[in-house]
Order: sequence, then C-alpha cells, then structure tokens
Amino acid sequence: MVRGLVLASSVLVAESAHYAVLVAGSSGYSNYRHQADVCHSYQVVLSKGIPAENIITMAYDDIANSRSNPFPGKLFNKPTAAGVPGVDVYAGCKIDYTGKDVTPENFQKVLTGVSTGNKVLTSTSEDNVFVFFSDHGAAGLIAFPSSQLHKSDLQATFDTMHSKSMYNKLTFYLETCESGSMFQGMTTPGVYALSASNPTESSWGTYCGSDAMVNGKSVNSCLGDLFSVNWMEDSDAVDITAESLSDQFATVFKTTTKSAVMQWGDLSFQSDMVSEYQGASSSATLDEDRLQRESSAVSARNVDLQQAYHNYASAATSADRLTAGAELELVLKDQLAVEAAYEKFLEIVYPGDVSRQQTMRQDKTAPNNRDCELAVRESFTENGDFDHFTGFALQFHQYVVNVCADSGRNLDLVAAAKQACVENVIV
Repeated sequence: MVRGLVLASSVLVAESAHYAVLVAGSSGYSNYRHQADVCHSYQVVLSKGIPAENIITMAYDDIANSRSNPFPGKLFNKPTAAGVPGVDVYAGCKIDYTGKDVTPENFQKVLTGVSTGNKVLTSTSEDNVFVFFSDHGAAGLIAFPSSQLHKSDLQATFDTMHSKSMYNKLTFYLETCESGSMFQGMTTPGVYALSASNPTESSWGTYCGSDAMVNGKSVNSCLGDLFSVNWMEDSDAVDITAESLSDQFATVFKTTTKSAVMQWGDLSFQSDMVSEYQGASSSATLDEDRLQRESSAVSARNVDLQQAYHNYASAATSADRLTAGAELELVLKDQLAVEAAYEKFLEIVYPGDVSRQQTMRQDKTAPNNRDCELAVRESFTENGDFDHFTGFALQFHQYVVNVCADSGRNLDLVAAAKQACVENVIV
C-alpha cells in the first residue's frame, strides 16, 4: 500500500495502514483444513479492505492441486449441499511463501522486516498488524512442515518488532493444539492474542467426516478448524467496524464449544474495533451454520485416524475400500510407533520407577526450558521412524517438556530419545 499524507492542524501526517500475515504451517492432504483456513482468512482481510500488497501469506500450497483433491485447483472452508457449488477460497488467494520456504526462520524474518528476497512487513509505529496462524502445535511449540517454533522465539520476535517500532498495535489469532502455551508469560507491549485452546488441550477440526461435503461430493478431509472458522465466519457475518475485539472474543468463545478460547498479552485495547486489524469495510454476509460446525468437530489429535476410518467405512467400491484400508493401516502404524517411542523414553529416563513415569505422562508443566525441549525433540525427529508433525504425535511433546523441567533426573535426554526410537521400530 502506498502510504498517503493527510493535512492535520497544518502538519503533514502519514496515514496509518493495515497489514496482515497469514500462515498455514502444515503440508499433506490430511491437513487440508489449515490451508483452507488461511485462504479463507485471505479473503476476509482482502474483502474488508486490507490491500493485497499489505497481505503476506505462507502455505506449503500442496492441497489445491493434490491428486487427492476431488475439486482440482479449489479449496473450500465450508460444506454445501448437492447442487450448491460452494465458495472456492483458493480463487485469488495469493501465496507468497510456498514449499520449503514455509519455515520458522522466514516467518520471523517476515514479522521483523528482515529481507528474504520476498515480501516482508514494512509496517511502522503508525500501523496495526494482524497475524493468523493455523497448524498443529504442542506445549510451547507451533509446527511448520519440517520444523517448529518455540514460544520463547516467538515472544522474542514480538520484542524485536516492538524495538524496531514495527506496529502501533498487533493482534495474533493462533489455531493449534495447546496454543495458549505460546503466549504464557508474554510481556511485549501492544500485542494482543487469541488462542484456540488453553495451554494444555487440543484444538478441534470441523466440517469433518460426513460433513466434509461440497456440492454432494466428499472432500475426504476436514474443511476447517473450529476456532478459525468461528472467527472468520463471524467477521464475514457482522459489521466489524461496529464489533470490538472483546465482542469477537466473546462470540468465538461461545461458539468454540470444544476448547477454551483464551485472551493473552496486552488487554488494554480490547475496545478497539475488529476493523482496525482485519480491515475497515463494513461488508457482511449471513452465517447460519454454527450448529453444524459443532456437531462435525473432531479433536485435532484424532483427526487423521477418524478421517481415515471414515474414508474406509464410506468407500463405495472394493477398490476404494482397499485403498482406504491401506491408508488406515498406515495411520495406525504411525501412531503406534509414536506412542511406543515416547513411552520407551520415559522407561529409559526413569527405569523401574512406574510412579515417576506416570507423573511425567500426566503433568502439564509450562514449556520454559527451550534448549532442552528443542534438543530432545530434534533427537526424536532425527531418529524416530514416524511422522513427527501430526496432531497425534505432537501431544507427546508434553512428556519432553515435563522431563526437561525435572531437576531430579540425571541422564542425557538427547541420547535417551535416540535410544527410545532405535529400540521401538515397529515393522
């Protein structure tokens, strides 16, 4: 956006602008919902008045043209009945960072205005910034396709933005499991956040299973996430020039019935209108589908397995059933390998101490030991023969957080994680 000048009290003053950074952190067709969320959010902020040049979008971009997609080149964030084509949120969704460029490092550079050879924020102390991130998460982590960002690094990024005067006020909406953990202890002035869940619980996919239907055809993956769809369909449905941040929080808190949406950070400007962050247009469309979103919601920890089972159970032909059955077996094998490795990790760290192992399973320690947590996770990632970035797998990172915080253990945890992976290969 070209920043204009207005005359105020005979002094030339720069007009404030709106900026948005929108990120889908996952890849793979089973994570359809994250890229659909982000392209829908692009349509929201664009329609509300944020110019395209001020919107920066990151997504692996492997879903719309996936061979698994029954609607090639399209994405939908909401189901429709047979005969109703639905809204293709991918149409016109300009994605700036794709594939291997969707990384924590580039995300941090975008936010702090450090050159990447691509678009980065050019906002100033006069401007408001809106950030939306949708993916998997764990205690103190948000995931990217092949890496992750720790809460301490995210909060340090906010501090850098503040020190560089890169925003007037910033709002951050985060859709991941245990998303509240990313904002615990956050003290950066002028940063307000909503998390899809509290620090210790799952977030939820929606429009899943038999509800993942567009124009009478199954998409075979969840279309959206409950928190994300709730805030976006609220922004679509109301005049956001007359809705405050606290109003939108109250609405989304009420409609996101499966997890506890929470507010974090600087709460001093909750009376600001949503339009001050998502764009100033008053355009609105009617939303009548809240009950369907709730009834079709699935815990993000269980989405992969439930969707794979649904695809198997609903297969119409023998060939489809065999294909879906093989996919279901792969999901089960992967999840068994994950759980076995993390359970073995506890046995190695606390040999014979069943009580202590159980404590490490159940505790919800805050993720405040960055170096230990990331080093142990890296050891699991390098040595474990399973997908480390699924919603199911990431829930076990809490074991790592708990063990890293336990001053009573006396063992090389990186080596223990490697040993746990090597000794628990499931064939």
